Amino acid sequence: MNSERVTTATPRGLRAVPDLTGLRLAHRAILADADRLAGLLADLAAGARPVSPERAAAIAAYVRRYHRAVRAHHRGEAEILWPLVLDAAADPAGAIADIVRFVDDHRALEALQTACDAAADGFAADPAHGAPELAALLARARGLLGDHIEAEEEHLLPVITEQVPGAAFAAAEAGLRAAHGAADPHWTRGWLLSHATPEELRRVVGEGAGAQSPVQPLVGAYRAEAEVVFGG
Repeated sequence: MNSERVTTATPRGLRAVPDLTGLRLAHRAILADADRLAGLLADLAAGARPVSPERAAAIAAYVRRYHRAVRAHHRGEAEILWPLVLDAAADPAGAIADIVRFVDDHRALEALQTACDAAADGFAADPAHGAPELAALLARARGLLGDHIEAEEEHLLPVITEQVPGAAFAAAEAGLRAAHGAADPHWTRGWLLSHATPEELRRVVGEGAGAQSPVQPLVGAYRAEAEVVFGG
């Protein structure tokens, strides 16, 4: 942290306001799939729907891919976004207190995700017996993710909007995008953009976000996979 920075908020009229579309989109995608996965496994654990071995394997693979994307998002926050917030915050002590809480959340989520991934392997091997354990773990992860993202959007996003220069956030967001896609770039991009509204697509992708956009095959491939997992 820069000890010589000014700790008063910069008037918003004197700088470009950060565009948080990409960050909010990532949060929405994370929560949407936390809901979908928890609901799906709750149904399967209750015996509401039969599941074939092939679909069980697809669900387990999706759980692992989703968790890789969430871990990458959290690494990007910790390594890129939070230092930017701390350097810009008018109330650094308050920002530090929030971020300590978020670090603890990430550690708890990492442990839950590791347990979920192991349970997903058990589910793929024996869906009938593995579904209840995986369902319970995914429900716990959904609760923690919901609280975590709600707190970030309540406490940190206003600091970014009010106090971080737009150019600095744009540079940080480029790093976040690289972090998101480091492990599985095509899947992650298709997953994120599948949750975007047309206006968000224009903001994130640009004016070439129409039917002929190069991102559309990525979104289409993702949706085909998701149909097997959630709509089969």
